[in-house]
Amino acid sequence: MSLSSISLSTILSIVSLIVMTVMLLGGAVLMATRRREHGRGAMLGMVGCIVLLVGVALNALIVFLLPALGDSWSPSEIEIVLAIHTLASLIVQIAGTVLLIFAVIARRNPPQPVQPGHPSHPGHPGQQPWQQQPYQQQPVQQQPGWQAPPRPPFGEGQG
Repeated sequence: MSLSSISLSTILSIVSLIVMTVMLLGGAVLMATRRREHGRGAMLGMVGCIVLLVGVALNALIVFLLPALGDSWSPSEIEIVLAIHTLASLIVQIAGTVLLIFAVIARRNPPQPVQPGHPSHPGHPGQQPWQQQPYQQQPVQQQPGWQAPPRPPFGEGQG
């Protein structure tokens, strides 16, 4: 097969396969790096991306095998192969999509408490965030040059 004999639909199929492969590999890697924060959701998402990658591989197989099959197989045999491919592709796409949906709704790991002494930890060492001291208002400083009038001591002026 020479470059001039490749059809536009074949080129678009190849570009689509490449884009989907890069996107799903990136998603799987991203979810693998977020396993600690997202727990089960990240695992389900990663498996979903891998299952969808299997679907991309099935589509790539058909894109590259179909031209070769067309020369040696009868139309009815090709129709059977395409029907099997469509059914397998449907099952893989449903499984991958369901896994991604469950990844979105999966329970996340609770946030880990920040260790005392960590720069982002407010409060004193050994004090939990929920045990912080209540806010205490600082006394208001008077501006220089202004003084409140003195108050006489009690008992003066009474007679």
